[in-house]
Amino acid sequence: MAVEVGLGVFSGEWHEGTGLDQGATLRESITQVQHAETVGLDSVWVSEHHFHPARFVGSLAAYCGAMVQATSRISVGYGLALAPLHDPVRLAEDAAFLDALSDGRFTLGLGLGYRDVEYEGFGVRRSERVGRTVEAIEICRQAWTGEPLQHAGRFYDRRGMVVSPMPATPAGPPIMLGGHHPNAIDRAARIADRFCMDAGTDSEAYEDGDGRNRALVGRVASMLEQYRAALTRHGKDASEPAFSLNIGGFLHPDGPDAAWDTLAEAYLLTRRVYGDWYGLDPADYADWYPDRLSEAEREQRKSELLLGTPDDIAPVLEEIRDMVGPNLHIMFRSKYPLVDDAAMRQSVSLLGELRGRLVR
Repeated sequence: MAVEVGLGVFSGEWHEGTGLDQGATLRESITQVQHAETVGLDSVWVSEHHFHPARFVGSLAAYCGAMVQATSRISVGYGLALAPLHDPVRLAEDAAFLDALSDGRFTLGLGLGYRDVEYEGFGVRRSERVGRTVEAIEICRQAWTGEPLQHAGRFYDRRGMVVSPMPATPAGPPIMLGGHHPNAIDRAARIADRFCMDAGTDSEAYEDGDGRNRALVGRVASMLEQYRAALTRHGKDASEPAFSLNIGGFLHPDGPDAAWDTLAEAYLLTRRVYGDWYGLDPADYADWYPDRLSEAEREQRKSELLLGTPDDIAPVLEEIRDMVGPNLHIMFRSKYPLVDDAAMRQSVSLLGELRGRLVR
């Protein structure tokens, strides 16, 4: 497998002041997916959240189905769905349907989640999230064989039914797991087909109360070392690990400063949202606005992203490519709320140029 570059993350969120209602916002995002395919990108990714004023789209299967029907080549994936919130049979059915509809262009990315309001809204205990996720994957794998389910677990008892449709991919769509804790990395190596590192939010830094990301290449090296060790532990080939990197950034023909100026308001909005979700004191992120940052804080925030022209960004990603190997998939997050369609499309076009440099 060659290095691939995809576009994320489409959340369907809506904000006042854009001049669009939510339906128009969603339709605009589908045309952006079509543009990503046109410029040669390999994938697009959707994310799941619920119960937030920004009205995130929780129905990922419907969102991905619209993307699949609007395209013919590009892969579409959950990146990541909140596995504990889903009935596993319905999850298996939805994934198989999307894989069949897309003729094998679908990836099932799963995560545990971390927002109490989402667990409560779906009647799930946070303490059960790991067990439910592991059993859901076991049920999906069984369901995709076409044989009657035979699963009697702690959380789910599903026996006797044959799940349809059958996926286009013989073993079912690839399953990707994320996380930053050593247990999550080990779990991905043991039961998934691919591991996803979310570099957009440095979870350890947020949990320590800082809320600012550490240097990217060093974090990737550490995570890659842990994932390779976990693959080896479970008797799997670690020489060319299936490793995805979800990293935020934005491309602009006039360089990093112009890219930051285009993205700053939207990016800091997402940082405030994640600050809230990770439990920071509201006072800690009260000044995370473009016109309130000090010069040092502004430079720190810019350093958390890959900004500028393909020439500016390529060296960092080339270093990561050479570190990880040919099974690297870069999930480049250029889809942010509040960024207008023209600027978004310009960034995506340049991302297509960047992809051309990385896969040579």
